[in-house]
Amino acid sequence: MRKLDHKGLLLAEYQAKLFERSSELGCSTGVFIRRFLHSDLLRKLDTNDPYALSLDVNEGINSILEQFGPSSYGKIKYSKSALFWMGYMYRYISYTREITTGLAMSFFAYKQMNELYYTYHTQDPEWCVSNLLELNHLTEDVFDSNYRLREVMKASGLY
Repeated sequence: MRKLDHKGLLLAEYQAKLFERSSELGCSTGVFIRRFLHSDLLRKLDTNDPYALSLDVNEGINSILEQFGPSSYGKIKYSKSALFWMGYMYRYISYTREITTGLAMSFFAYKQMNELYYTYHTQDPEWCVSNLLELNHLTEDVFDSNYRLREVMKASGLY
């Protein structure tokens, strides 16, 4: 696990603002998140190098729109403050645990994050991660790629 340093903070704030800004799009939160998960922008973000991006939220939103086109599909939009917190937390987890955002979102679904927002958003990010793990019956081991590989091998009878 690595500490959240200046680079991590820049990325977490950028992703938080990107999620917050998504509420202004015509599509639902779920549609935005699916598009974000499959975007070229996320691949760049997951390098965890803020210098590989412009960190301009407008450019980030535009790159997703250019890649997938505009959409008015879906109706459920989460609040700007919940989206900001979710974006921040997903990048925080990705950066400090050195995993992809997609993996973080597979452990902690965006719907769950939205439900927990009012209880968790004022807490320390490490407290949030610890409690998210507990709620989902997981341990810090899930962030270790060797542990995940062993679990797959056990499930398939190879270990």
